[in-house]
Amino acid sequence: MSISPFNAHPVSPETETRRARLVLAIAIIGIAATLLAYAASPGVRHAVHSVKGAVSRALDHDAKEGKKQPVPAGAATTSTPATTNGATVTTTGSPATQKSP
Repeated sequence: MSISPFNAHPVSPETETRRARLVLAIAIIGIAATLLAYAASPGVRHAVHSVKGAVSRALDHDAKEGKKQPVPAGAATTSTPATTNGATVTTTGSPATQKSP
């Protein structure tokens, strides 16, 4: 007893050829319709680029390791600590805006 609800009959070569042509025609029509929609609608273009960006960010696992966090313009840090009266003070602003104690 077969599992399928219908009997699978052997297919003639003519039917296979017709089926292959039909699949090819449907694929060509689908691709053409997609390209036409992409060319005609700015909303479709925006959606395609948004999805492309999201996919590339999701698949790029090395992006977070190589990038540094951006530093705000007014919060530049210096790499050498400043000394005042023998005490070490770490500066976190630009030297022009530092006030001496």
